[in-house]
Amino acid sequence: MIILVNHAISDPTHFWGSAQENLPKLPEAGVKRVMQVLPNGDMTVATCVWEAENIDTLNSYLRDKVGTASNDTFYEINTTNAMGLVL
Repeated sequence: MIILVNHAISDPTHFWGSAQENLPKLPEAGVKRVMQVLPNGDMTVATCVWEAENIDTLNSYLRDKVGTASNDTFYEINTTNAMGLVL
């Protein structure tokens, strides 16, 4: 499943430090990969595209890695109707 996550980041140092440490270890427990990472200028907001088993698995993975450093919203991308998505 391809999932879009909007991250509202309250602790950029922790969030991005965890990303640098943990993303190279993927795939891991139902989370295959992060496909795109699109942060704003001050790194307090990011939109990321992930490939994972499901939203609950990805949410659990993120909570384990970044804790409360971000508040996230998720949705499954409709890959049939998406434009510009490279799988």
